[in-house]
Amino acid sequence: MSAPTRPEPGPERDAGPPAEILGGGSAGPRLRERWTALPARHRRLAAAGAGLAALAVLGAYALATRPGPAPPAAVPYPIHSTEFSFLGIDPPEAGDSGFDARLTATSKTGASLEGVTQGYSGLKLSVHPALPLRLPADQPTRVTVRFKVVRCTGLPLNAGLPSLHVTLRNTRAIQDYSSIPGGTYAAELSRALRTICEPAAEAAPGA
Repeated sequence: MSAPTRPEPGPERDAGPPAEILGGGSAGPRLRERWTALPARHRRLAAAGAGLAALAVLGAYALATRPGPAPPAAVPYPIHSTEFSFLGIDPPEAGDSGFDARLTATSKTGASLEGVTQGYSGLKLSVHPALPLRLPADQPTRVTVRFKVVRCTGLPLNAGLPSLHVTLRNTRAIQDYSSIPGGTYAAELSRALRTICEPAAEAAPGA
């Protein structure tokens, strides 16, 4: 037997064109390519629209985050912003049972004078101009308190710290407080009361 022979190598096979390498993205044109494919006029309009949208977003954000206006300062209570000044007492005429005390009232922020009273039952008060009296801001307002003696018993003929009870109102509150007019108010009030009451006591039966 003869030894088997090895087959002769045949011609090499043609591998053909290389395989196509596919990317993972879309097969369509890319965004940049689409942008550059747009007409110049369309690109300008699109850019302008995007700019306006960005400005609108920034403006809305600025309005949303802008701090609100500070709340207005609270109006002070009327007794803290109103002052009374004593001007004088007109002494009573002979035989008269009444006399006038002159005051000025000044409110820093504006108020209303609602009432003026006192604690002595033998005295009656009336106020001119009539109450309630408007007190414009920072404008001294003249107030005349008319005292009428109806009974001398218990009146302070030597008054030390006589007070007036005042009612004030403004946009914040209505308040009552005791006001002690300064200056010579106590001395002049005592003198006016003595002028009326001492002659009456001397003329009383058994005096």
